[in-house]
Amino acid sequence: MPQKNHRRLKVAITAVIGCIAAMTPTIASATPASSAAPPQKTFDVDVVSGRSDMVSGGDALVRVAVPRNVPPHQVRINVDGRDVTARFRPVEDGRTLLGLVDELAPGDNMLEVRSNGQGKGRPNATLPLVNHPAAGPVFSGPHIKLFCTASGSPWNLGPVDEDCHVAKPQVTYRYRTTTGGFADLPDGPLPGNLATTTTTSGETVPYIVRVERGTINRAVYEIAMLHEPGTPVPDPWTATAGWNNRLVYTFGGACGIGYTQATSTGGVMDDTLLSRGYAVASSTFNVFANNCNDVTSAETAMMVKEHFSETYGVPDFTMGWGGSAGTMQQLLIANGYPGIIDGVIGQIGYPDERSTTVSGHECRFISQAAGAAGLSTAQRTAVTGFGSPNTCGGYQFFDSVDWPATCPNHVPAALRYHPVDNPDGIRCAMADFISNVYGVDETTGFGRPIIPDTVGVQYGLGTLKEGVISPEQFVTLNERIGGLDVEGNRTPHRTSANVDAIEVAYSTGRVNQFDGGLRWTPIIETRGYTDPGGDFHDRFRSWTMRERIVKANGNADNHISVTTSPGAAANAAQLQALRDMDAWLTARAALAATRPNLDDAELTRLSRPDGLADGCIAPDGERIVEELTLDPAARCNELYPYHRNPRVVAGGPTSSDVLKCRLQPLDRAAYPVTFTDEQWQRLQAVFPGGVCDWSQPGVGQVPISSTWIRFQQT
Repeated sequence: MPQKNHRRLKVAITAVIGCIAAMTPTIASATPASSAAPPQKTFDVDVVSGRSDMVSGGDALVRVAVPRNVPPHQVRINVDGRDVTARFRPVEDGRTLLGLVDELAPGDNMLEVRSNGQGKGRPNATLPLVNHPAAGPVFSGPHIKLFCTASGSPWNLGPVDEDCHVAKPQVTYRYRTTTGGFADLPDGPLPGNLATTTTTSGETVPYIVRVERGTINRAVYEIAMLHEPGTPVPDPWTATAGWNNRLVYTFGGACGIGYTQATSTGGVMDDTLLSRGYAVASSTFNVFANNCNDVTSAETAMMVKEHFSETYGVPDFTMGWGGSAGTMQQLLIANGYPGIIDGVIGQIGYPDERSTTVSGHECRFISQAAGAAGLSTAQRTAVTGFGSPNTCGGYQFFDSVDWPATCPNHVPAALRYHPVDNPDGIRCAMADFISNVYGVDETTGFGRPIIPDTVGVQYGLGTLKEGVISPEQFVTLNERIGGLDVEGNRTPHRTSANVDAIEVAYSTGRVNQFDGGLRWTPIIETRGYTDPGGDFHDRFRSWTMRERIVKANGNADNHISVTTSPGAAANAAQLQALRDMDAWLTARAALAATRPNLDDAELTRLSRPDGLADGCIAPDGERIVEELTLDPAARCNELYPYHRNPRVVAGGPTSSDVLKCRLQPLDRAAYPVTFTDEQWQRLQAVFPGGVCDWSQPGVGQVPISSTWIRFQQT
């Protein structure tokens, strides 16, 4: 079998410990540092399955480059005095050793590499390995309550321990039929209706899929790849024809507060991916419908990828794959925890959960105030900014996850929160689900929420200026907006969000400002255009991504956006995005090997394939190459017009990244309409502290503090 080529993943460690604010989680940051090629006479030791400070499950795949003055057979490797030399085998040029170091103790371990004898010029090297449990956590903070998959479910893999973990994974085989479906592979001779497929590496193989299913980080993971039973399974030292040495990690959408191990992943039985030779991995915690927490999603993806690398070999690169909140996860993970995925392939996505949720809350406020303000359906739609009167209802899906009325059925009624009968019970609210990130309110004992901040926001301001609504309607609408309290109860008065929690949202990357790993991670996002039908996956979110990228980086060299009509055209664009991302990351890796001094952003810019550009696909199939813009006269915008959201109509930035605005005094002369004295007095009562000054950054709007943040409750 041919030996694999392994990318060098340099791991050096820096640590910064800080506390963001009172009652916020303690945040520790550790970011890999790049380093120059080592001197020829020293060992070069790397963990290639992940980060040396975030090893999990008791093992790590380690690469040792042997200097020219040491014969490889004289190398000795130990961990805390235990000889592990036998775990290593030569790869590449024979002067590189690759080994799976196992039986690591919990916590700190020291790996030492030396040569026989300690004479002059005989080098040695050490590398700390910090091991964490297979059940986690690694960086997400203390575990929350979790209900294991019920017995009898196909997703129940057998007896589990207290962390919902099974003793060992299950392996099954499926095959693609000549009629185009998947079926269980029977024992015995291969079936006559077995299809073949040709991978991107040019290998034609039986279309048989090996599926591994097990538990990592308390979630159920899946790994699928082409493999014929009876032939060697790929490992870190050998390859098989069915795998093209690339990994695709899939992410699922929606947003739910489940407290459950769950019964769905982002999906691994994907013909588009498997037929081309990609290995596919995912986990139940990578589906936002199960686990609307991007930190535990990132942690789980890191751990599953680590297991994949240790079991099958280090992929050349890993591409993300998923739509809607599946795109959202990719973007948040790539920004906050760069390197888990090397490229984002998204569809109909959003930049993050927090800023998107704002639109859901504001939809509810506007809808409830519209009747009193006498707004017609068309006027109400104009105030929301959306392309359809039905879009607002879709966005309220995000609104509901902050404070749902009831928990899912798998949370026993006796364990659920009740303010009188069970005040210490499980609250199925976002604030409690991600309290490791935002902290706990010492007054209520609940997770500290970011309530929708409505102070100073002039809803419908744009429509007032355009003459769509009258001054009286504008005043009444804003009188009736109200807000929510910390338990999600509707209040008639406007509500102000906790500034410390807002600052945590920005500094930890929960509001995605594309200022971490997304400064260089390649992004290709496609969007089937459904704005007129009321779908809340509106095209405007592509622009918010673009504006944030440019604001953070000064350019958008790493972002490609393509809009199409929905259906087959959108599917074709997604497939093309897969091809383009593969070419982009392949070229990037090659460029990095020949020009190691280029920084990450330059590598991404210079390796972008020729012809890969923004644009749209017209309904007649014409491909229009056109830079993403807000100009309504642009051809793509004529075909697929942008709409807006309530905060943009209220005068907010089109980047939609301000959770709480700074205020400025009311100025009667600033309005192109005439208010009566009575209306002006009412408006002053609505905005006693002033109105939003959108020319300023938001309150608490700070850059991301670092990447690879660790969370630990104080």
